[in-house]
Amino acid sequence: MREKILELDHITKYIFNVSTGRPIRGTDVKILDDVHFDLYKGEVHALLGENGAGKSTLMKIIGGIIPCDEGVMKLDGKEIQFRNSREARAKGIAFVHQELNLCTNIDVAHNFYLANEPTGKFGLMKEKEMYEKSAEAIRALGFELDTHTKLGRLSTAQQQIVEISKALSYDSKIIIMDEPTASLTKKEIEMLFSLIHDLKKRGISIIYISHRLDEIQQIGDRMTVMRDGCYIGTMERAHYSDEQAVNMMAGRVTNNIFEKEHIPGDEIVLEIKDLKIGEAAEPLSLTVKKGEVVGLCGLVGAGRTELARTIYGARPDAGGEVWYQDELYRKRSPGKSIQKGIVYLSEDRKIDGLITAAGVSENLVLSALHQLFPGGLVSRRRQKERVGQLIGEFNIKCMDRDQLVSTLSGGNQQKVSLGKCFAVEPKVLILDEPTRGIDINTKFEIYHLIDQAAKQGLSVLVISSEMAELIGMSDRIYIMRGGTITGMVSDEEEMTQENLVAKIIGV
Repeated sequence: MREKILELDHITKYIFNVSTGRPIRGTDVKILDDVHFDLYKGEVHALLGENGAGKSTLMKIIGGIIPCDEGVMKLDGKEIQFRNSREARAKGIAFVHQELNLCTNIDVAHNFYLANEPTGKFGLMKEKEMYEKSAEAIRALGFELDTHTKLGRLSTAQQQIVEISKALSYDSKIIIMDEPTASLTKKEIEMLFSLIHDLKKRGISIIYISHRLDEIQQIGDRMTVMRDGCYIGTMERAHYSDEQAVNMMAGRVTNNIFEKEHIPGDEIVLEIKDLKIGEAAEPLSLTVKKGEVVGLCGLVGAGRTELARTIYGARPDAGGEVWYQDELYRKRSPGKSIQKGIVYLSEDRKIDGLITAAGVSENLVLSALHQLFPGGLVSRRRQKERVGQLIGEFNIKCMDRDQLVSTLSGGNQQKVSLGKCFAVEPKVLILDEPTRGIDINTKFEIYHLIDQAAKQGLSVLVISSEMAELIGMSDRIYIMRGGTITGMVSDEEEMTQENLVAKIIGV
């Protein structure tokens, strides 16, 4: 008989009223509504749902970050409610967040021991021990990182590894993993899954949140679906199907994931000639035509993001040319690119894409101030009209236009990021992992937005680690490896996942 380690019944959470300091109790303002969830010892229980379904809120309650307003949580059969995350961690619950809670300006070891530093005489930190033990913990995951390196110099994937190893370093019996593979390569994912299997054998339980259904079926023992803050149902692995999961999440039967209505033109809008993204990199060339969606694929570290940021002017090149609308684009910079109509969507919306402490309205118009208010004076009427238009076009779910972006779900934050890009009426849109960490239904919406933008003549260069996504959206796909472009596919017969993977790894 399986041993139940965690059980939540009738969990309800209301929207918090900042002015009164109390929850707003009412039938229409529930973030979570009578939710049930349980977890057995040594199992992986996957949690599915669109962004805004209430998954993160439920996990924050389990992790001690926020309390529930109604309902009961039991750990090892005893009723409990944590006052903070430290109490949850002391009881053996670790949380690997989707948005990494790390400090980029300090090194790996100090991030690893942040707020938990070992000290000796006179309160001095045992730094030698910190560097050695953090390196050992990372090595236990099968990775090698110099723990003296500042976190900001690591890739997103490497930062994720630090976060996971940090969570595992506690004597945890429950680990919550929120989109842990979002920035990992296929090989790194396989290593993580191997580790998860080892943890299960040791009796450690894992709550696994992911929007990648192939992962869910591969790693999950049970799958629970949430929608609109409510519990929808739980499936055993033997009874699981992608179609049923998607329909439970969406609340309807979902078809036609990729609809290509756009037809590329012949006019070349963006042309890269012999560009070097680094001194040691080989020169590369590519083109993007009017109304065309061009994909860019490669392993993490292949240089995709570096290329995108170089074109945009956020980092210097080491030679070569960027041509835009038949003119050589010299002395590139983000501000200059935006004014020209070249817009870049960063893979990390939290750091580079949004001001999370500001409202939806301020974020949406942030890049378009020079267009909306050419005289330098802000017109509240014009801002209100444009913001209302963008909220409608991008189906951004918010209480009002002044709601803080930090309080939105991940999918709605991503829609705000995209809306901010479209607010400037761009001619070239460079998208870096536009659907990273968001739910399936929001992905469908973004696919449709990209297709309709291309149909209106917008040129799109899109980076994605999901092969099916690139194949479904793109007219052509460039392959990157080692900082340069190593090939390109355009024929429908060549656009297969097997062919792309072979080209990526150089087979």
